[in-house]
Amino acid sequence: MKNRKLKMDNYLGKGLSLFLSAVSLLAFASATFGQKETPPAGGPPKPFVFPKQDTYTLPNGMKVTLVQYGSIPKVAFQAVIYSGTKDDATGKRGVSEMTGMMLKEGTKTRSAEQLALETASMGGSINVGTGTDSTNVSGEVLSEFDVKFLDLLADVVLNPNFKQEDLDRLKANKLRSLAVARTQAGNQAWEKFRSVAFAGHPYSQINPQDDEVKGYTLDDLRSFYANNYGAARTHLYIVGQFDSASIKSAISRAFGGWAKGTAATRNVPTVNARRSISVIDRPGSPQSTIYLGMPAVSPSDADFIKFTVMDSLLGSSFGSRITSNIRENKGYTYSPSSFVWSRFKTGYWIENADVTTEATGASIKEILFEIDRLQKEPPTEAELQGIKNYLVGIYVLQNSSRSGVIGQLESGNYNELSKDHIDTYIQKIAAVTPADVSAMAKKYLVADKMTVVVVGDRSKIDEQLKPYAN
Repeated sequence: MKNRKLKMDNYLGKGLSLFLSAVSLLAFASATFGQKETPPAGGPPKPFVFPKQDTYTLPNGMKVTLVQYGSIPKVAFQAVIYSGTKDDATGKRGVSEMTGMMLKEGTKTRSAEQLALETASMGGSINVGTGTDSTNVSGEVLSEFDVKFLDLLADVVLNPNFKQEDLDRLKANKLRSLAVARTQAGNQAWEKFRSVAFAGHPYSQINPQDDEVKGYTLDDLRSFYANNYGAARTHLYIVGQFDSASIKSAISRAFGGWAKGTAATRNVPTVNARRSISVIDRPGSPQSTIYLGMPAVSPSDADFIKFTVMDSLLGSSFGSRITSNIRENKGYTYSPSSFVWSRFKTGYWIENADVTTEATGASIKEILFEIDRLQKEPPTEAELQGIKNYLVGIYVLQNSSRSGVIGQLESGNYNELSKDHIDTYIQKIAAVTPADVSAMAKKYLVADKMTVVVVGDRSKIDEQLKPYAN
């Protein structure tokens, strides 16, 4: 037994010695040769070729886009109905969302449980979401069930079975979620920001009041569905591996008899921005939530791509200037970020951050400092190239999935973009210059049109915010 143990110890010792020798040689090679080598410079971006689309319109006005994509036997569906919260009647905020939620509660031939079981048996699920301008009914299943899922999706969209017990349950759930949302600083700030930026327009409305939710009736939902759902407002996207002939036949059979309904509407707000600051008191809060923004661009604007590069360099990427300033250098916040909130012919640039209470005023000061610096001094070529490389990588990743392809197509159609906008995006990103970035900051990030909302402990932040008052 001792001899066996001794042999094993010797064996392990020799193995360990060989391993350490190999590591040492590798470290020596890295030190000797690695220091002298630098990565080769990146070449010009390759043209991005988007998958071919087959788009057509049914006699009833419903649009269809089919895209054969990928090698995995799965297929994604999304029916976009151009009806959303902008269509809610006064005093009935949220009826659009509740109508969408009820679609999953069952059809005239399938219960909610049957819908869930059937989609699960196809290797997928079905989802419904309502936004400001549209309601999306979507799902993804194995390709062998393409026609079967299409029929199920059509049943959900065309044959909702509005039942009182389902409405009562969803209303109770909504009231609970609203109660939670009202306690969250981020929700409070965003709701206030929207109410100021889009005063008098449906975009100013995010959450309904409790009394509105309690007042929803089945007649409200049926009326909203009848007035706002229909073939003329719907665009069906199917992306993945599927049998085109069978799918086209199934679409015609399932949706061909749907009533045309009313045409989709647009409601572009008139933005008359002026400098304002709003404070929501949150006594005892150890941090402040800041939303700071100005009117900007929408995807249909000629400046949109240049502005996107500017936004990424200034605030939206993890390596942005504002993030480096108030997160890395100052330690005021953990995760600041900017974004462009855009709708049809409408856009706002917004920087938001949760900062320590003591650094509330200082954080706003540094955000404005970085805006001013970018307006006065264009970025270096190296800094800009890093941002452009990042954006190109993100763009390719966004279009590498079935749902990503649908999102890209839907955004282009919603914003009425040119047919070549997808294929030319990377080239346009590459063409942005340092002077373009500085020009975008000067043109759009105007302090006199700045809306600021802060949620925090007023007793500790009011004095800090005085320099930024109207």
